[in-house]
Amino acid sequence: MNNTAANLEQPITLLIIDDDAIDRKSIRRALMSSQRPIFIIEAQTGEEGLSQFDKHEVDVLLIDYRLPDIDGLALIKKLLMRKATDATIIMVSQHEDEILSLNALNVGAHDFILKSEVNSGRLNRTISQAQHRQLLEGVVREKNNALEWLAKRDSLTQLINRYTFEKTLKDACDRVLFTASNIALFFIDLDNFKKVNDFLGHTVGDKLLQTVAAKLASVVNEGDCLARLGGDEFVILAQCINDEKQTQIIANKVIDALSEPLQVGNHNFSVTASIGVSILGTFAATPETMMKCADIAMYKAKQTGRNKVCLYNHLLHQETQRKNLLEQDIHQALSLNQFVVHYQPQICTQTQKVKGVEALVRWQHPTEGLLKPYSFLELAEELNLIGNIGQWVLHTASHQLKHWQRQYHLNDDELTMSVNLSTFQLQDINLLNLVSDVLTSCDLSPSCLELEITESSIIHSPENIVGRLIELTQKGIKLSLDDFGTGYSSIKHLHLFPINSLKVDKSFIAAYEQKRSQDKVLEAMIKFAKYLGLSVIAEGVETAEQLAFCQAQGCDLIQGYFYSKPISAHDFESQYLVK
Repeated sequence: MNNTAANLEQPITLLIIDDDAIDRKSIRRALMSSQRPIFIIEAQTGEEGLSQFDKHEVDVLLIDYRLPDIDGLALIKKLLMRKATDATIIMVSQHEDEILSLNALNVGAHDFILKSEVNSGRLNRTISQAQHRQLLEGVVREKNNALEWLAKRDSLTQLINRYTFEKTLKDACDRVLFTASNIALFFIDLDNFKKVNDFLGHTVGDKLLQTVAAKLASVVNEGDCLARLGGDEFVILAQCINDEKQTQIIANKVIDALSEPLQVGNHNFSVTASIGVSILGTFAATPETMMKCADIAMYKAKQTGRNKVCLYNHLLHQETQRKNLLEQDIHQALSLNQFVVHYQPQICTQTQKVKGVEALVRWQHPTEGLLKPYSFLELAEELNLIGNIGQWVLHTASHQLKHWQRQYHLNDDELTMSVNLSTFQLQDINLLNLVSDVLTSCDLSPSCLELEITESSIIHSPENIVGRLIELTQKGIKLSLDDFGTGYSSIKHLHLFPINSLKVDKSFIAAYEQKRSQDKVLEAMIKFAKYLGLSVIAEGVETAEQLAFCQAQGCDLIQGYFYSKPISAHDFESQYLVK
């Protein structure tokens, strides 16, 4: 009978463990007057008591402290180790001993009674009080167990949480020192999950996470550990890993499990995940570095197309180390004058003369050499340095143009300087003032400046940015939409933004005569831009055939390696300005 749920007045089974027959008889006599039915079992030794305890569902035990084969305290410990029980335990002793009574309570007894006090009223009262104490202890124990479970588990998916996983990972790393096999960590991040919450709400998002958790649990091997770190991030700790092939097998199981459409209410989801893997060893020697390396590998998987697996290996380690070094150096690059601006000409299709020039930043690194933007601009964005670098490029390019105008007696309409604006700069409410200050400082006409924006940088909050762009054009500054045709552009945005010119993305130019369907799209884009009265700039032109096509379609300016790669200010002067 389970005393936690039972009424204290219901029938009970009582086991007396005492080697003294007279004492046992005395206890029986005292219990005869009990108002509730009591089924009494007797045992003379500790061993016999254990046997009876195993055979019956015992509710109450009366255990003598001194037994012929074992003392009562040791017997209580054995009983509690034998099997899970809700039995009430009362220690009985011939001698009054406060220390003994405290020890009895510490090892698991619920009360203590002297044999000299055994009478009907005292014994029945002691049993009732001990049962009530045991009942309260059971309630507290259940609540503590529930709190402990909640502390270790993720409330949404019921998987273990970050705290518990980190402890599990630490223990696993310690065990590897004494085993022949290794462990691997799989960092799993769902691709584009934010869109689910944004468009369908967090309720649907939470249910999808629960479904994903169940899918992942179905492919986790016995002995391995699955946890949710938070958000849409899950981790698997795999044991008994002997080589990299095993990690690929596990990762493929995860990808295959998520490849099947997931049903959540009325919604069907095609879920993919990017997975980063780290193996305990050379690159990840501690729990912390295992987590860090797996996280880095996961982001690498996202960068290479998502729904992929990336192992943190020697090549990725070198790349990470290089990035860390660049991260340290880029903080000082601006103050040490290590950035330079190169200029790429934009050639007029009608006159074949340079009409515009795009300013492109480079980093003259002291040990890595001349670095192109893709090597460091993303890092600069992560470190919130892109605003300062962008402002420096704008200042440098504007002053360079003014120098050329004075040096070569150029009118304002003869050469336009094109400068890229980053997402950070577009979000800056002081953008107009910053640009105006630059123009004022070098006495450059606003009509000579064209600021390039990519629609990907403003697609998420165009209404907030369009006002700033309008203010710029009202000052006479031109705006160019870069990377047109890469998937973000729409008629709505072309009407929304005060655009002066479109730059056809170089991927369309490069694919000319390779994909006829793409050629038709390119032709349509150019015609559409011309219909709107916009100037069209074709970038990435490298061959005579591409040049002829762009001229035939009516492109106004040509930019690309066919004419020149980005070059220094000195080289630009000698090639295009010196007459």
